[in-house]
Amino acid sequence: MSSSHLEGHDLAALLDDGIRYDRSGVTARARACFVEITERARERPDIAAEAWWRLANVQRLQSQWDDAIASARAGADLARAHALRDAEADALNIEAAVWATRGDTQRARALHERMLELATRPITRAKALQNLGGLAAEERRFEEAEQLFGASRDAYREADDLRGEACSLLNIGRLQAERGDPALAKDTLEAAVRHSRASGDMEMHAAALLNLGIALGALGEHATAEERITTAYGQFTIADNAQQRVRCLLQLAALASERNEPEAARVCLEHGRQIAAQTELPRELRLIDEHLARLGQA
Repeated sequence: MSSSHLEGHDLAALLDDGIRYDRSGVTARARACFVEITERARERPDIAAEAWWRLANVQRLQSQWDDAIASARAGADLARAHALRDAEADALNIEAAVWATRGDTQRARALHERMLELATRPITRAKALQNLGGLAAEERRFEEAEQLFGASRDAYREADDLRGEACSLLNIGRLQAERGDPALAKDTLEAAVRHSRASGDMEMHAAALLNLGIALGALGEHATAEERITTAYGQFTIADNAQQRVRCLLQLAALASERNEPEAARVCLEHGRQIAAQTELPRELRLIDEHLARLGQA
C-alpha cells in the first residue's frame, strides 16, 4: 500500500472519529480531530474541506461567531478550488446558520438558496430545504415552512439518512407547536426523540427533548415538561451550546410563571440573560427582556 494511500486512510479515520465525538457531545476531542485534518489539507483536500465546515459548526454551537465564519469560508474556498460542490454547500450552510443566529436572515437565506444551486446529493439538498423552512417558520410563513420541511424530509428519506429523518421530525413538530397544535406536536416530537436517540446524535436528542418539553408545557403537563427540558439543559451544558441553554432557561421560566412562581422564573431569566449577553444572542436577549418586563408588570 502506498504512503499517500495510508495518509488518506489515516485522515478518513480521523474524520470519522471527529464526527463520532461531535455527535456524542465530546466537542473538545472533535475539535482536535477536525483541526488536525485542516492542518494536513494537502494530503486530502476533500476530507479537509469537510473538516473545515464541521469545525465551523463546533465553533458556531459554542458561539464563536467570527471563528465559525472564518472556518466555514476556508472550507468553502477549498471545496470550490477542487470542484467539491456539496462540500462547498455544506460550508455555506454553516455560515448561513451563524448569520441566522445573529439576526441577519436575508444573508442566511441567500446562502441557503445558493446551497440548493450547488447541491448534487439528496442529503445536501435536504439540509438547504430544511433551513429555508426554519427561516420561513421564524417569520411565521407557516404554509411555506410546511412545504419546505416536507420536501426536506423526502430528500432525507431518499438519502436513507436516519439523523436527517430525526431532524425533519424535530422541525415539523416545532412547526406544529407554533401553529397551535401541541397535541399533534407531542406525537411528532416523541418520534423525533426516538429517532435522534437511535441516530446517536446527543445534541439533536437534547433539542428534541427541549421541543417536546415545550409541547408538553402547552398541554399542561408541567412536571414532565420540566423534566424533559432540564435533561436537555444538561446535555447542552456538556456540549457548551449557549444558545440552546438560553432557550431551555426561557422555557423553564415560562413553566415557573405558569405555576405562579415569579421568583423562580426571574432566576432562570437572569441566568439566561447573562449567558445571552456573553455570547451575543440578540434574539434571545429580546425574548428574555420581554419576559422580564411581563414579570415586572405582574
